[in-house]
This record gives sequence, structure tokens and C-alpha cells, in this order.
Amino acid sequence: MRLTKGDSLFVDGVLIPVEHLVNHRSIIWDERAREVTIYHIELETHDVLIADDTPAESYRDDGNRWQFRNANSGWGLPPQPACAPVLTGGPIVDAVWRRLVDRTASRNGPPLTDEPDLHLLVDGKRIDAIRRSDSEYAFRFTATPRNVRIRSRAAVPQEIGTARDERALSVALRRIVLAQPLRQRTIDAKDTSLTDGFHTFEADHAFRWTNGDAAIPAELFAGARGPCMLMLQLGATAQYIDEGNRVTERVA
Repeated sequence: MRLTKGDSLFVDGVLIPVEHLVNHRSIIWDERAREVTIYHIELETHDVLIADDTPAESYRDDGNRWQFRNANSGWGLPPQPACAPVLTGGPIVDAVWRRLVDRTASRNGPPLTDEPDLHLLVDGKRIDAIRRSDSEYAFRFTATPRNVRIRSRAAVPQEIGTARDERALSVALRRIVLAQPLRQRTIDAKDTSLTDGFHTFEADHAFRWTNGDAAIPAELFAGARGPCMLMLQLGATAQYIDEGNRVTERVA
């Protein structure tokens, strides 16, 4: 069955828009669809229909009637109330999502890897760590860089069936440290300058996730001269789709 992301399924007495149930196994995005024709069944009141053995909502006028081109007599009607609570998050949605994933666990999902392929893009050139552990990656610069981005694999946990999280997650940073002889600067994860390619700071874990392409603020390198070391201290990594060997990045 094909649905738009906003169409809801009726599960456990509530309506859940299908975009919040994507698990990359039994509910997936159709990346090939470019143009679709949608037919809705509208009843006197909003209700649940059985479509392909699946309980799905009938059409509900919530102010979107203008999107449909067919002639009808309902333009003056007020928006319809939903026949059941509409939930987009919380423990009920989390439990339904997990149950659907567990029920399809035997199906082949995408190949996954724990390797983040964490590296830097420094003034257009890929730089790999000279030392790494589960909690820290260290990079050496022969000269002060102008532009540094943190690059790594990223995945949306909800789409690959590992967790009900709709964000693109890469690595979670606790702090960034720039070290030179007799001088050291630190940017903690809570620093508000971490915006480009970063998610919101998570105080409970004291880290901030990147989305796979995050910019280190240029202010960190202000006044620095000559060789230096940059350390990325990690709080967590994710699971990622294993696409095989990565191609070294270059900027022409």
C-alpha cells in the first residue's frame, strides 16, 4: 500500500501519521516516486477504512481541501474532528514503532556498520586521524587551517530500524580541543557557536550530535600560528548504512 507521509494508520486506538512509523523494513520511503495521483474516500464523518488489510483513515478535511482538483460540494464545511487521537510522538508511538520493527526483524534490512569514517575536510582536503579511540580522534595540522569541517557517515535511526529518531545522526561530540605548545583552546558541546551541521545540545548526555557535515567555528583558530593538534572528544557514535569503501573527498 502506498501512502503520503501525512496519512495516518489506526493502531492501538490512535491515529499515527505513517511518516512516524518508517522503519526501512515493512514501512519505507519510495525514493522513485516523482509524481503521484491521490484518491481519497470521504465519509460523512472521519473514520477508519480497511485498505489492503490495513486500518487507515478516511479523508479528513483539516483545511486541505483546496489541494484537490475534483469538484465537490464541501467547500463551505468546517474542518472535521479526527475520529481518534492523532499522535506524532511519545510512548505509544514509540511502542508501536518498536513492535512493527520487531515483527519484521527476520526481513533483511540494509547492511549496517559501526564505523563512522570520521575525518576532517580541511581547506578542501581530507585529513584522517593520526590517533583514534572510542572516545577521541586526534588530527595533526602542519599549519593553521582556514576552514575545517567534521565529516563522517550519518543515518536516520528511524529509517534503518534502530531507534525511533527522525534526525540524521553521525557522531556525538563532547568537546573540540585545539592544542599548541603552551596554548590550548576548547569548545564544549553546549557552546552556542556549534550550529552549522549540529543538532541541539543534549544536557542529559552532555553531548551534541552532528549530521555528518559540521563546521568547526573559525573562532577556534583565531590567533593560532603554525602546527597544531585538534582533538574531537566523542560521547557516542551511531549505526550507519554500510556503503562499502568510501571515496576520498576532494575539492577542485
